[in-house]
Amino acid sequence: MRKRTGQGGALADMGVHAIDTVRYLLGDPKPTKVYAKIGTHYGNYDVDDSGIVMISWDNGTESIIESGWWQPHMDGPEAGTGLFGTEGYANVFPTFIKTRVDGKPVKIDANLPVRTEHCEQGMYTRQMEHFAESIRTGKQPVPGLTEGQIILDIVDAAYKSSETGEVVNL
Repeated sequence: MRKRTGQGGALADMGVHAIDTVRYLLGDPKPTKVYAKIGTHYGNYDVDDSGIVMISWDNGTESIIESGWWQPHMDGPEAGTGLFGTEGYANVFPTFIKTRVDGKPVKIDANLPVRTEHCEQGMYTRQMEHFAESIRTGKQPVPGLTEGQIILDIVDAAYKSSETGEVVNL
């Protein structure tokens, strides 16, 4: 990746997917504030290789997104997403929920088939089929331009916040 050719770093490469996932899981709220620390700490890149982005949403929730390449202290799967709430915790990959039932802590596993890769090719094939069908029928793809622009606005705000050291209001 090269900054001079307009390519992004870890946040633009991988972090966008984490932001999109958490926004979807939260019911597509709109971002209100973004604060970030982004830098190059682990590799010889002229773009960011790690970053932490904090997002305030209009539904009152807060998200912390970590993105990075080659993080030597990573303790979870690449592209993992977890949600912490007042009633428990949910993890996307591997998929489970930790909560309380009748006052006792329980872990509920999704019992999905074991996979050797994070994202199987079929997922991308279905996305491309949906996109091509949208073009053929003239229907707006879901998600569409509006959803993508919100994610890009968050990424732009994160880079600005990291440069200025200030919260960016959206």
